[in-house]
Amino acid sequence: MYYLNNIGDFVKVTLSIILALLILTGCNPFTASTPAALIVDLDAVAKASGRQELMQKELEFANVRLSEQLKLVASQLETAVSDEKEKIGDKPSEDERQQFDTLLLQAQQQLQNSKQLAVQQANVFRSELIMEFRQEVADIAQQIASDRQAQIVMVASFDALWFDPVADITDEVIAIMRAQPPSPAQQKTPIESSTAPQQEPSQSP
Repeated sequence: MYYLNNIGDFVKVTLSIILALLILTGCNPFTASTPAALIVDLDAVAKASGRQELMQKELEFANVRLSEQLKLVASQLETAVSDEKEKIGDKPSEDERQQFDTLLLQAQQQLQNSKQLAVQQANVFRSELIMEFRQEVADIAQQIASDRQAQIVMVASFDALWFDPVADITDEVIAIMRAQPPSPAQQKTPIESSTAPQQEPSQSP
């Protein structure tokens, strides 16, 4: 009987300790804790927050500016070649013919270089917009993670086979971004392109 009483006392004490711990910590043994890693879908955020449309407009504007500058370059080079052709006349000497051919080759090369530079600048501008968008999302995600005491925020991708929906903070990020205007960096206009040649093709004296 004494043995049974000891067992009963032990069970009572154990249950009392467990109950006290639950009361002190305020934890429910059946409530899931905050995931250590949170998930955010960048594509969904970009579309729903309006940032994708904004970036697309910025890129279109940049491409228009670059296209206009390329047309100006082509016009300047064409004028330089036409002026030289008119200068040497219909019956140029051998030296004048060689100089004209050199001028024409230089003009073609400068135009090609300008086109390549325009493509590079468009790609750089696009990369800058994406980086600024990711940083904006990262700042918001960091605050959410801090509030939830999560350790990391990961980008949703096809590599993830499964994750707890509780870890998905995409909707929260979208709500915050909708409530605040785009950062000043995202409202900037494209930097002036340097597609114009530094100097016109050299002409014969």
